[in-house]
Amino acid sequence: MKKLSFILLTIFWATSSFAQEIVMSEIQNKNEVQTVMNSIDIKRISGFGGPTMSFTSINGEFAHLMGGGGGIIINNFFFGGYGEGLTNTINTQGENILTDLDFGHGGFWLGYEIARKKLIHPVISTRLGWGNINAYSTTQSKWLNDNVFVVTPSISAEVNFTRFFKVNIGAEYRRTLNVNNIQNMSDADFSSVGVYMNFLFGWF
Repeated sequence: MKKLSFILLTIFWATSSFAQEIVMSEIQNKNEVQTVMNSIDIKRISGFGGPTMSFTSINGEFAHLMGGGGGIIINNFFFGGYGEGLTNTINTQGENILTDLDFGHGGFWLGYEIARKKLIHPVISTRLGWGNINAYSTTQSKWLNDNVFVVTPSISAEVNFTRFFKVNIGAEYRRTLNVNNIQNMSDADFSSVGVYMNFLFGWF
């Protein structure tokens, strides 16, 4: 009888303590300031960075752009920055012959990893940036300059080589806007589909 009374008393004490903790927790939650961060179930915070390259075209000619990027990963979503520039020489012909054409852009990089723990998994991302175009006009004997805005959505297949290194290869479409001062060239000349590769280092 004494053992039974002791067991019942212990159960009652444990139940009362648990109920009290729940009540106190609810009171504390109600008193806490609600923010975006404490409303998100954050399971992973990490970062990455590394070189990037794009194989595309400008004015119908082959173009190779090299650069780099990095960012912060929260769960499967990442955001950060990037920058890239033209590495090969492009000369145009026609009424306005341009030489030493240079093109570069940089800005924000946003994306989402799907099933990131799989060896090979898809990634969707978008780069939003501002850029500059320079070229020398042989017919006008002067340098031409233009400031542009660039949007580049992409989809890729990403391979996890190690916990700290991965590579993704995918397709992109670079949309360049506000090409106004490079004579005989328009937005369409600097907008094109392409293939890109990213070599990313971090903790994944």
